Amino acid sequence: MLDFEKVIPEDVGISSTGLISFARKLEYNNIPMHSIIVMRHGKICMESYYAPYTRDTLHRMFSVTKSFVSLAIGLLADEGRISLDDHIADYFPEKQPETGVHPYMQMLTIRQMLTMRTCHDKNAYKIGGSPDWVGSFFTVTPDHVPGTNFSYDTASTHTLGALVEKLTGMELLDYLRTKFLDELGFSKEAFILKSPDGKVSMGGSGMCATPQDILKVMYVISQNGKLDGKQLLPSGYLKEATVKQSDPYGKSGTWEEMQGYGYQFWMTTHNGYAFFGMGGSLPYITLTKMLFLSPLLMYKVVRVEYS
Repeated sequence: MLDFEKVIPEDVGISSTGLISFARKLEYNNIPMHSIIVMRHGKICMESYYAPYTRDTLHRMFSVTKSFVSLAIGLLADEGRISLDDHIADYFPEKQPETGVHPYMQMLTIRQMLTMRTCHDKNAYKIGGSPDWVGSFFTVTPDHVPGTNFSYDTASTHTLGALVEKLTGMELLDYLRTKFLDELGFSKEAFILKSPDGKVSMGGSGMCATPQDILKVMYVISQNGKLDGKQLLPSGYLKEATVKQSDPYGKSGTWEEMQGYGYQFWMTTHNGYAFFGMGGSLPYITLTKMLFLSPLLMYKVVRVEYS
């Protein structure tokens, strides 16, 4: 179980004055914070929770969930149960129209889904109106050839989560628990909300967990998937997942979001990468020694890790 040492900021080369100034600036701008955790060199040097939230409060992490789906897909690929270049339609024949799926959907690969280069411009379940979000993904008419256009497609990630559950016979979070989360001490109370049909975990946005839970996962990722000498996550997959695979430039509203997209991870400035959830759920790793917080000021919940 991960239990991080807590130190004063100066012990890891960070100014206490700078962190206090950061917190005061958040307060001055009336940012409704839930929590802040700053880590460097594997040690926590700032940990704050804002009432009514506490260390053990579960938070809806929204699209942070997408990165967990990515980790599950990486584990399945490492087990040899899938290839990233497999066509997703081959795994869900029961969800397809009797006349078959659109040719663009037939072309769509798991890798293209991971990089948000699907054949849909919008979330299919918002168009289809069905409680079966996986079914909508296959029945709504595609907009373009997959692999040619970055479009942030939550329905695609939901379908990848459904793939994990179909192949493992387990709920998404339970599969991840058995593979590595339990070894980290990930909260037993954490859960993932279900889609409207009640059958599939909401892989695109349903994770409810604590800030410490997310910090633990990000720490292991920063260690190339290894903990105490044991390889918990496939390092080769993580290397691909946390570098730029597609270009969201012009598709996202902030400079940070324009830096690139990996396998359900956002690239950031200062050679970093992040989970990124609506409302400012932002676990963030930067590989530079510079403490760089200014782009995060407008986010509601900030979890920041420095390695």
